[in-house]
Amino acid sequence: MLSLGATLKKLRLARGMTQADLYGGIVSRSFAGRLERGEHDVTVETFWAILDRLAVSADEFRFLQQEDHPSDALRLEGQIGTAYSQQNFPWLRHLVQRYQTSTDPQERELATVADLALRSFGSASWAPTPAMLALWQHFNQLTTWGLHELRLGTAWLEIAQGQRQPAVLWAGIQKMHASCARYVSPTADPFHVTDLRASFDLVAMQILLLGQVQFRPYRTYAQTLYQALKAYDRWHLSTDAALSREICLCLWDWYDGDVAAADRRAATLENLPPLSASLNTHAILTSHRRHALRQRQKRGDCHA
Repeated sequence: MLSLGATLKKLRLARGMTQADLYGGIVSRSFAGRLERGEHDVTVETFWAILDRLAVSADEFRFLQQEDHPSDALRLEGQIGTAYSQQNFPWLRHLVQRYQTSTDPQERELATVADLALRSFGSASWAPTPAMLALWQHFNQLTTWGLHELRLGTAWLEIAQGQRQPAVLWAGIQKMHASCARYVSPTADPFHVTDLRASFDLVAMQILLLGQVQFRPYRTYAQTLYQALKAYDRWHLSTDAALSREICLCLWDWYDGDVAAADRRAATLENLPPLSASLNTHAILTSHRRHALRQRQKRGDCHA
């Protein structure tokens, strides 16, 4: 790993900047030289000012400081996501076994997420491990979720689904929305949290709709989520996020809204080309159309 000063020098030279170009008005010329030689540190405020002039984010700086390598935790998170989207379960099991006893808490947490993906895929009944429950409780105790928690939000949902605590589940959904809103302005979504929320909401909507027979509050929660999705500013949505939103709206209409409108929306969605390896639109729609029909028939809904 390069020192802070060596990384700044590498970035400055790569951009064709002199020390005066980069540090002028921030630190003195003599201080800049000592900084790049590793003889001085800087305050946080000064460091941000230098990064702003370089037009480099903290994440990019760390990547370059590690000589063009992501952090171990970020690399592991990427491996888990890729393995899950490809349904490479042997590799997921390998990652669980390798990192579940790591000395790095973040790596152990990600191993728990990988284990959760293995257990929940294609299984209607599974028991959370102590590590999963610890992760769930940790998320519950936080008043606000940061970017790390937002990226793991769907994992929290999978655990929360089995805890039979509707109020806690709904509180987590609201916390996800409020935490995402902190990072989004009317004109920008610099951390792409809208995509994270869209993936989260798709899982949340399915949990609420499938569980509303067993847990009566779920029907109200699903309707509230539906209204929030309808009102959401689509300007920030990526293609995948927009697709997730449309699926959510379709599902709610099948279970509790206008079936004919849902059928029309589903026909449009079915004709779209595959957009994401992890978002199987056909499987989601086929499964929920059947479940929704059964629920409506049990309620004696004349629109079933």
